[in-house]
Amino acid sequence: MRKLLSLLTLLALTLAAVGAFAATVYKTVPRTTSGKPVPTIQGAKFDPHSLASFKAQNHLTYAMNQKIRANAGKAPKDGYIPGVVNTVPYFQGWFITGSRNSIYPFATVGGSPTNGGTTTLNTQLIPLITVLLVGGVQVAEYDPTIPNDPQGDDMTLITESPLYDATTTYPGPPADTGQIVDTAQRVAYHTYGNWHTELNATSSGVVWIQFLEFNNGDWTFACCDSMGNNFPVFNINTISNNFAFILATEAPANTTAPVIVTDYLTAFDPSSGGCCILGYHTAQPNTDINGPGVLVWGWSTYIAHSEDNPFGAFGEDTMVLSHEISELVNDPFVDTNVSPYVDGSVSFAQANLETGDCIEAMAAPDVIWNVPLSTGGGPYTYTLQNTCTLDWFRRNPFNGGIYSWPNEHTLGQAPHPVGCTAGPPSCWSYGEGSAGFYFGPPY
Repeated sequence: MRKLLSLLTLLALTLAAVGAFAATVYKTVPRTTSGKPVPTIQGAKFDPHSLASFKAQNHLTYAMNQKIRANAGKAPKDGYIPGVVNTVPYFQGWFITGSRNSIYPFATVGGSPTNGGTTTLNTQLIPLITVLLVGGVQVAEYDPTIPNDPQGDDMTLITESPLYDATTTYPGPPADTGQIVDTAQRVAYHTYGNWHTELNATSSGVVWIQFLEFNNGDWTFACCDSMGNNFPVFNINTISNNFAFILATEAPANTTAPVIVTDYLTAFDPSSGGCCILGYHTAQPNTDINGPGVLVWGWSTYIAHSEDNPFGAFGEDTMVLSHEISELVNDPFVDTNVSPYVDGSVSFAQANLETGDCIEAMAAPDVIWNVPLSTGGGPYTYTLQNTCTLDWFRRNPFNGGIYSWPNEHTLGQAPHPVGCTAGPPSCWSYGEGSAGFYFGPPY
C-alpha cells in the first residue's frame, strides 16, 4: 500500500497543482458517518458472475425502456433508424434468432451504418483519487492523476491508449486501422463502407477525492494478490453513492458518456461478501439543458504496470475500460436481450448483449490482446480485452462469420454441429474453448 504523508501534504500538493494548472479544480465527495468494519474477504476473483447485477445496470423507468424498444421495432428488416431519446448519439434495429425465432430489438451508439460518415462519442473522463482511512488516520492513497508508471499517469495513458489512438492496425482478416472500438464496430457492420464510431476524450477540469473509512466499512482487505498478500477493496455501495454525487455535481450533458476512473482499487458487495468488480456501465434518467433523457456512463479501475495486480493479466491498464466502453457502445441502455448463451469458462449463462462478458472468463490467451504504442512517456504495451461482435449474438451469418475482435479465434468460426441432439456440452457452438449458444433441438 502506498504511503500517504498527511492530509496537509495532499492539500498542499493540490493547491500547488491548481496554481500550475489553472483549469484543474479539486473537489471532495461527502464522507460516510456510520457503519462497521468488514472482515477480510477470502477467495477474491476477477469480476465474478455472482456480482453480475452490479456490472451492467439499467435504472430507467418502464416507460422509457418501452419507448426505446418500441422505436427499434420501427426499423426496416436488416435496416436501422435513428434514436428518439435525448442521450448519446445512437441508432436502432432488430434481429431474429433463437429456437423460437424471437425478435430482439437493440440500440447501438453511433450513426446509422446505412448513412455512412463518422459519429463522435464524447467520453468525459473523471479522475477520482481514493484516500484510505483507519479511525480517521490516512494510511494510503490511490491517484490516477500521478505517474504510477514511468510513462505517465493513468489519465494521460488512457487518452494515449488504443481506445483513442487510431494508428494501430488490427490484422483481421480483413485488416483494419483505427481506434479499437471503431474497428470492432466496423467488423460487426462489415457490409457498410465508410462508417465510423469514434471516441473523443473530454474533461471538465475537475479532479475528485473520496475519503474511505475502514471503520465504517467503506473499504476492507481481500485475499490474496499474486504474492499471497491482502489488498484493499472498496464497498460498492459507498462508491456508487460517491459516483452519484459526482455526476449530480458535474451535471454532464446527456450527449456525453462520463467515465469515472479510479486507480488500482476494486469493489466488493458487503451483502454477499463477493469480490471483486473492476468496473461497470449503467443507464439512468437524467435531465439536462435539453430536457429529460438518459445519461449513459461507466466506471473503470486502472491497474498500472507498476502495481501488484491481484488478477494477473486481467484488469491490467485499459483492459477493464476497453470491456466497459465496448459494452456501453453496443448496449448503451443495458436493455438488449439476446438468446441465452454460456460464457467462455462455462461458469454462467446469461441473455443480454454484453460484448465483454461472453469472453472475459476464458483463458488469458483468448481474452487478452496487447497493443504496443509509443506514448509521450515512452513505449507502453496496452492490455485490451477481446470482445464479441453482434454477429455472434444474432447468429448471422450462421457459420463462417467473425464473432470476436480483435482476436478472431477467441470465438471460433467452427461450423454448427449438424444434427446435434446430445445436449450440452457437445451442442454448444461458436466457441473455441467452451463459449457458445446452445442449439436445440429445435435450434
